[in-house]
Amino acid sequence: MASAVGETPHPLVLVPTQAATRVEPGAPDRPLQALNRVYVAALQSVGLVPVLLPTLSHLPEDLSFVSGLLLPGGPDVEPHRYGQEPGPSTSPDAESDQMEFALASWALRTEVPLLAICRGLHVLNVALGGTLHQDLPEHWPRTGPDGRPRHRDQAAHQIRVDPASKLGRIVGSEILQVNSLHHQGIDRLAPGLVATAWAPDGLIEAVETRGPAFGLGVQYHPEEMAPRDHPSQAIFEAFAGACRGELAQLATAAAGELLASRPMAGR
Repeated sequence: MASAVGETPHPLVLVPTQAATRVEPGAPDRPLQALNRVYVAALQSVGLVPVLLPTLSHLPEDLSFVSGLLLPGGPDVEPHRYGQEPGPSTSPDAESDQMEFALASWALRTEVPLLAICRGLHVLNVALGGTLHQDLPEHWPRTGPDGRPRHRDQAAHQIRVDPASKLGRIVGSEILQVNSLHHQGIDRLAPGLVATAWAPDGLIEAVETRGPAFGLGVQYHPEEMAPRDHPSQAIFEAFAGACRGELAQLATAAAGELLASRPMAGR
């Protein structure tokens, strides 16, 4: 665990940004480093200070000042990393891969608290030896029941949560209503992860790292639904608690129950 955990009331959390382009009529396109502001707002709402990292950076050798890592959503992971050729709908981002796989490796090695969202979940699974479905168009509904465009903070379907898991203890419910903004998902689960939530069709919607360290990945986007949605906000509060060293007892108890139990039926 990074030595900074528990030493500051406002822990620093690394968040990688991604390369983007600003298009302005009548002017040359401008390259940017970008991150959706809802990530920053969600972290700040629980007393965390995000430290934004650009792509093509070199990680400092000493990251002991960092108390957590958030891997955000974004573009597709390069399929060659999990032994596949890119499909027609896959748009990988080599710059983001380079940075985020290095960060994932560091977080797993040091057991710094890790929260992985959407693409971040995919990075975590591939980094530990898993594979992905490259295209799941049914998991990216563009419109709601009324036929209108679906907002990013609008729930799209429910998921079933293992109540014995860390996530189950955090959200306090076996059923959650979540948004859906992804066209890829976990195919083969990495051996270092435990699945803890599922969509109605069986797609894995949440994973946890084995052991007491806080390592949580979700397929949906709680940052878009927090703080209006209590379970989504609770995830960020739990992550903040882990960054402050406050959740060791919860994590240890949940991990023990989860690994002792049999796999849930109907996955």
